[in-house]
Amino acid sequence: MATESFSRTFTVNPDWGIKNLEKAIDNGSPTVKRLSTPEAKAKFKEATTMTPEKAARLKARYGK
Repeated sequence: MATESFSRTFTVNPDWGIKNLEKAIDNGSPTVKRLSTPEAKAKFKEATTMTPEKAARLKARYGK
C-alpha cells in the first residue's frame, strides 16, 4: 500500500479569500447581486435584530 507524507511545510495566503470576495463584488456575481437587494438586507436586519419578543423566547427556552 502506498502512502504519502503530509509533513511538507507550506504557507497559506490569507489574501486569497479577500481577493476572491473583491473579485465577486467587482464582477457582480449572482450571489452578491441577490444579497444586495433591499429585501435581502431587510431580511438580514430582521434576523439579526434582538427584539423583546425574541429575548423572551430565548429566556423561556434556556431559562436565563
